[in-house]
Amino acid sequence: MMYKHRIDKLRDGVKSILAKSGYMFSEEDKALLEEILIELEEMSNHEKDNSPDQVLKVLSLLLRFLKFFGVDSITELF
Repeated sequence: MMYKHRIDKLRDGVKSILAKSGYMFSEEDKALLEEILIELEEMSNHEKDNSPDQVLKVLSLLLRFLKFFGVDSITELF
């Protein structure tokens, strides 16, 4: 993947949020962040993966982030 540096920064940010004791998450939010972190780590480890499903992985990750921030439908963004 061409954007390894950006993915690594995003991964590190999610790790930081999970590690900070000042944040109190619901179990659902914490589980969602952990899923996002796993997905980011997989994407970072397979940076040269140019498979057609890479776009779907990115879209899946984006939808998980939106869900974490309380956006359940992309129609809410417009």
